[in-house]
This record gives sequence, structure tokens and C-alpha cells, in this order.
Amino acid sequence: MKFGSNFGIFKTSDYNLNLKERIVKYGKFYGILCEVCNNEINRHYIYCTYCYDKETDTNKKGQMTLGSKIFKTLDYNLDLKERRAKYWKFYGILCEECNKAIKRPDYYCTYCYDKETDTNKKGHMKFGSNFSIFKTSDYNLNLGERIAKFGKFYGILCGILCEECNKEIKLRLYCTYCYDRETDTNKKRQMLLGPNFGILDYNSNLKERREKYMNLDGILCEKCNQEINKYVYYCTYCHAKETDVIKKNHIKFGSNFGIFETFDYNLNLEERKVKYKKYDHIICEKCNNEIKKQYYNCNYCY
Repeated sequence: MKFGSNFGIFKTSDYNLNLKERIVKYGKFYGILCEVCNNEINRHYIYCTYCYDKETDTNKKGQMTLGSKIFKTLDYNLDLKERRAKYWKFYGILCEECNKAIKRPDYYCTYCYDKETDTNKKGHMKFGSNFSIFKTSDYNLNLGERIAKFGKFYGILCGILCEECNKEIKLRLYCTYCYDRETDTNKKRQMLLGPNFGILDYNSNLKERREKYMNLDGILCEKCNQEINKYVYYCTYCHAKETDVIKKNHIKFGSNFGIFETFDYNLNLEERKVKYKKYDHIICEKCNNEIKKQYYNCNYCY
């Protein structure tokens, strides 16, 4: 009466179909009625919400919604690649424990994962057997040793979890969450680089800095604790913040630099060479740019 002849009966066996197959089968009908309770089925869901609400069995509820596959606790023994191979064809995946939907590309129950407090169990849930725990003692390793120990667990199909906070360690081999919470400067430095790091000595010139720090895993600024790029051998952050010309150049060049003053243009080339030959670097008083020794004049101001 309601739909005329253009309606379909959704049979119990149709719950074996996935969502796409249900759409193909019932998309042409104006209305769909449930075989069991005779209630109308919403075309958006294509399952009987009335029967679903009455059902108490987790597996059956999952099958009713999406033709879903149940992700069993034993499936956590599979690695991510194996989980994908098993579940990729299903529109829905439901957790056996809590009946909540498991999203792609996670292939683990984030609800159960967040509730779990044991680091090993969390790692097993997320990565299967292909994970490792980064222990507090691992901060005693230098960067090369950390790579050797954890390198095989680095990638999208595996992972590293922090022993302290259970969070995943990515990109760099230290826990950024614990690092940000740490207030002790020395501990932060060791977390970042292990024991093989140096604190930059701004009194040394560029050559001395290279010789002193080239074999270290990292260099840190004593003032701001940020890592220093080995290409420049000075803290670009502190350099950019500094407003005093003398201090800026001391940061960049060490103590052995000279300021080329405006009245030095009254000197001839030989006199300029004599005055500034002892300096590693010469800085223009007016614009603060470096002056090349072969010119002994500021090309920028010129």
C-alpha cells in the first residue's frame, strides 16, 4: 500500500552482504521492509535499526550494520600488513571486546588501546609483535647506538613506544612528550642526543668550533638549549634575537673579529690590511654585513 509494487524485503540472509552489495540489491526500490519485524528500513543505513537495538550479540550487531568483520583479540598477534590483508575488503570492522568500530588505517581498537595502561600490551595492540620499548636507560645511548638498536622498528608497519608515558616515538629517537615535560636542562640534553654532545663555546672561532664539535652527535646552545646546526656552528635563534652588534658577531664568529669603522675608509688598502689581518672576520660598522678580506670595503654599502 505504501510503496506499491516497488519495494523489497530485506531478508536475514542479506546481513551477509556488505554495504556496497546491499546498495546494489536494494537501491532501485522506493521502500525496504524488514523480513523479521516488518518495519521500514532506512535507505541510508540499509539495516533494521529496530532489530539492531533489540539484538544483544556483538557479532550479530556488527554483521547487521555493515556486514562487518569482527576483529578478534587474537588478531593482535598479526602485524599491520597481515591485518590489512585480512580486513581490507570489509566495509566495517568491529572490536570483539567493546563492539566499537575499528578505523582504517589503524587496524586496532583505539578505544581499548587508550584504556590499556600496560606499555607492552599497548604496543602489541598497535603493531603486533613488531615493536620495541624505548627504556629510560636508552637515553645513555648515543644517536648511532639508538639507530642500531631501534632502526628496524622505524616505519609505518612497526613502532617504538616510550617506557615512561606509553606514547609513540617518531622521527627522532627520543620521546618528545617526556622531553617537553622535563625541566632539568642536563636531562633534556641527554634525552635529545645521548652522552655524545657538546655545549657550544662562543669564545672559539669557526675553525676551532669545527675541530672541537665535528665528531659529536650534536651541539647545544648553552643559553637557550636548542640544537645548533653543524653547518653554521652558532645558535641562529639567539643570533636573531640579539640586538647588540658586538654580541651578535661574538655569537657568530667568536671573539676574533673586528669592526670596520666608517673612518677606516680614509686608510689605503695596505693600511687596512695591516689593521685587520689578525682578525678572522671583519664586520661593517654601518650595516653589520661581513667584509671580505680581499676587498677591505663593504660591497653592500658601496
